[in-house]
Amino acid sequence: MPRLIVLARNSSVRQINIAGPSTTIGRAVGNRVCIDSDKVSRQHALIQWSGDRYLLSDLGSRNGSYVNRERVVGSRPLANGDAITLGDCQLRFLYSSEMLPATEALSLVTMTGELEHAAAARRAPVRALSLLP
Repeated sequence: MPRLIVLARNSSVRQINIAGPSTTIGRAVGNRVCIDSDKVSRQHALIQWSGDRYLLSDLGSRNGSYVNRERVVGSRPLANGDAITLGDCQLRFLYSSEMLPATEALSLVTMTGELEHAAAARRAPVRALSLLP
């Protein structure tokens, strides 16, 4: 069964099994995956089964939906291990015949965050200070 590992901005981690043909994600209480963040729209994204694969669709959210750091336009197929970003929330899509234990999945999410932080630090402009009068 496919699942999402959700790492919210307050560092809480949840695992949610995806059951049924579709799963809605957003800030509103009626969503299957409810995320408490002002950066996430009320109805932000939809994961749905389509033939032989799962698709992620952005539902017209203000801040967009991203899979592996690429903005989703329309729908995009999901693969095992894909990193999903909705606002300031990170999710990991897991779907494989050999599912990872939750602790390993969490380490994937954490490692992704650390790598993104390191990459951002590398891209930050460096300002030189002159010590000469």
